[in-house]
Amino acid sequence: MSPLRVMIVDDHQVVREGLRKVLEVEENIEVVGEAGDGRQAVDKAQELKPDVILMDVMMPGMNGIDACQEIKGLLPRTAVVMLTASGLAESVTASLVAGAQGYVLKVVGRDELVRAIRAVGRGESILDPSVTRIVTEGFSRLVGQERQREVERLTSREKEVLLLVARGETNREVAERLVISEFTARNTVSNILGKLGLRNRSELVRWALNNRVVMEPGNYS
Repeated sequence: MSPLRVMIVDDHQVVREGLRKVLEVEENIEVVGEAGDGRQAVDKAQELKPDVILMDVMMPGMNGIDACQEIKGLLPRTAVVMLTASGLAESVTASLVAGAQGYVLKVVGRDELVRAIRAVGRGESILDPSVTRIVTEGFSRLVGQERQREVERLTSREKEVLLLVARGETNREVAERLVISEFTARNTVSNILGKLGLRNRSELVRWALNNRVVMEPGNYS
């Protein structure tokens, strides 16, 4: 079995060195490179073609979310895990829209981090439990007052599905990520459309962007 090839991206050298030491002792994980900013990450990713990239969000120059979006456009099979101190809902949703498969806070333990890397390497998606709560609880804060009642009518599962649909994922992809049937994913999307008074997925994506439930990459703080 070939080792999982990992690239580390962070603007702090001490963080990169610490992550390398953590990962180098793990069986079937190989650290193939490092980058100190988003632009360097894009260039090195094209050269190294890693299986997984651990990406910081806030970096000088090109930030991690914009780098993630560019890398996913060039290397769709490379999984990106955002590893950051920021649990802001804006950063989380922007990362998902950009194509990240995982979002993990830097306070995570060693074992949890390794499990997250292995999981995205298998094609799964990982959100830190505290991040999931932040995103769910942040919906009514992010949207305008006139939309709060509509958002409050959505269940936690419907909010999760909304984020993924707004990112452009199909019913099948939503089902795989949330470990539900495609039939359930399709029905959940229909329920969301009904509750929000929308006609189709395109209107749902526009609604999410217009109300800052999700944000286009580059438009977050």
